[in-house]
Amino acid sequence: MFVLPEAHCVGPVRRAVNAILRYWEIAHLADDAELLTTELLTNAIRYTDSEHRIRVTIALEQRWLSIGIRDRSAIAPRAHRATASQESGRGLLLVEGIAGSWGYRFHPDGTKTVSCRLSL
Repeated sequence: MFVLPEAHCVGPVRRAVNAILRYWEIAHLADDAELLTTELLTNAIRYTDSEHRIRVTIALEQRWLSIGIRDRSAIAPRAHRATASQESGRGLLLVEGIAGSWGYRFHPDGTKTVSCRLSL
């Protein structure tokens, strides 16, 4: 699905992820998948420009649920420890702690995909 890089789009995407997982009969992953999607999508919204839509993909693979967020940001994501006074900066640490793996790749068309996987 494609969404605008605006904060109000996060809730509908979370609900769509939940509905997809229920349809695939893997609702036991819904809470983690919604949180991971939220963190990755929020980062994309924060670092991409408002002219380009963000692509959200969710795929069921052999032993994994994959979540991918593709945007036009040229900034490589990095997990770092936020200080106690910082209100943000912990998202990728959550992704690291919950997902089986995560990573990113840049594409020749100037886009970047940040993705993660949950074990089935």
